[in-house]
This record gives sequence, structure tokens and C-alpha cells, in this order.
Amino acid sequence: MRTITCWIAAASLALAATTAAAACHSATDRGTVETRKLAADIWFLYDCGGNMTALIGADGTLLVDAEFGPQTPAILAKLKALGGGVPRFVINTHYHRDHTGGNASMHEAGAIVIGQSNLRARLAQIQRVPPGGSAPMPVPADGLPMLTFEQAMTVHLDGETVRILHLPPGHTDGDSIVIFKHADVVSMGDLFFNGLYPVIDVEAGGTVGGMIRDIDKALPLIGDKTVVVPGHGPVADRAALLRFRDMMATVQDNVRKLINRGKTLEQIQASHPTAAFDAKWDGHGISAQRFVAEVYYSLQPHFVGS
Repeated sequence: MRTITCWIAAASLALAATTAAAACHSATDRGTVETRKLAADIWFLYDCGGNMTALIGADGTLLVDAEFGPQTPAILAKLKALGGGVPRFVINTHYHRDHTGGNASMHEAGAIVIGQSNLRARLAQIQRVPPGGSAPMPVPADGLPMLTFEQAMTVHLDGETVRILHLPPGHTDGDSIVIFKHADVVSMGDLFFNGLYPVIDVEAGGTVGGMIRDIDKALPLIGDKTVVVPGHGPVADRAALLRFRDMMATVQDNVRKLINRGKTLEQIQASHPTAAFDAKWDGHGISAQRFVAEVYYSLQPHFVGS
């Protein structure tokens, strides 16, 4: 089972290191950071990698997630253009480098990085593969969160109450959502992929069942008018989050039934348990076949969260 889960983790890291890095190069050439105003003082930003959410006000700037290090100058320039500055705080929603790769450069610019304790531990272990190399490398100390928490943390800035809430293992074992209470905006990190199949990092404690349960825990905090920022994909709302949750639940049930009938992974993939969803969700980064594999492995008895 360790070999299987390592394969899944390696596939996840390889995807980030290749497709995302290529996208970053293209984005850097364009010098474009997409933005959208979500509420008073709250902005959505995207260059490459994971989505970001920014609070910009008179007391300073707070940024949720930091994409890749090479994108930091463009992100800082865009924050300045929006009336902000170097973030006082950067909050990591989970450890993957398309959300944390900019930690070190943001820290160097003056930001304090915040993350859940499991997230920091994973960044400090074996999360980086150098170009052309095969041995993973830990993140340098300046790329680790300086402030950590176990279950929850609150930042009061610019008249906003920013609540950071850690949820049980779902996408990883260090996932947090970030709630902007007064603005009614929630950043879900990679517990929500809007319009594309998700990554389930089973090597880091993730399971399909855990992701579903985490969404169920978040839903009471999300109203019909709440703006929901996914880790990847367009800005959404409660209805879109529910569609994502229901898609995962249906695929989980389809795969589990086939497992109970003794089918192998290859046989399950050949039966296309995602067929009802492929037209909308497949072909946007994570293939249906890979998603099915991650669901399959996360449903094995080894994964108590399944």
C-alpha cells in the first residue's frame, strides 16, 4: 500500500511540477494577474497555480495562499495597484506548492506566513524534487509558516474578522478554510475544485470521503449569498460547491460498488464510473482516470478516513 500511495503522491507532485510550472512560465511572460472584486476590500487573484484571496484595507493586506515563488513580484505589483501593499499576513490553506511556493519570497518581502501545524510539518519534510533530480527536498526554513495553529485561529484586520478553521483530513491532513465573516466570503482551498476533477492527496492523509465530510462541515457556514473561492477554477457559490460535493459522492458510491464486486482498478476505470460527469469535469487538468484511481486507493481499508 505504501508503494501505491507514493505513486499517487508522486503523480500529484509531478503534475504541479510540470503543467503548473509551464503555466507559470507563460503567465510570467504575459505579466498578467487576474483579479475580481468579491466584496468591499476583498479580492480574488489568480496568476498560475492555486487561487488567492486578498483583504486590502487601511490597516494592511492579508493574502490567502501564495502560488509559486516566481510569481511573487507580479502578485505584489497587482496588490499595490489595487491599493494594498506587501501582505502583513499570508495564510496557507494546505501544503501543496501551487499554494505555498511563494511563502519564502513573501516572507522576504515582509509577510508573516500562517499555517496549520500539519501543513508546516509536511512542508518541512520531503515535498520538493529539484529540477533533474529524483530525491525530494524539504522546504527551506524561510518557506515554512512562522505562526501555526491546531484547530482554529482568528486575525482581526481592517475591520474584518478572518477566521481560519482546520478541518479533519480531506484533500490533505492540513486543510483549512478561511472565512471572511463580515464580507461573507469563504476560501475553500483545494477542498473545492470548481469545474474540474480534484486531486486527493492520499499520501498526505486525503480521502474522497474526507473531502465530502469536510464540505459537509463547511456548508453550515456558507449561505446562498456567500462568495465561495475554490482552490482551482472560477469563483463560485454554495450551489456550485454542492454540485462538486454531490459529484464526488456519486463517484465514490460507483467506485465502492465495483470494489465490493471484486473489480480491479483497471476494470473499474474501464467501466467509466465518472461517465455522467465527464462532459463537465474531465479534460481540465485532472483526468477522469486519475481521479478514479485516487478515489479507488482512498477507499481501501488502509485509509480509515474513507
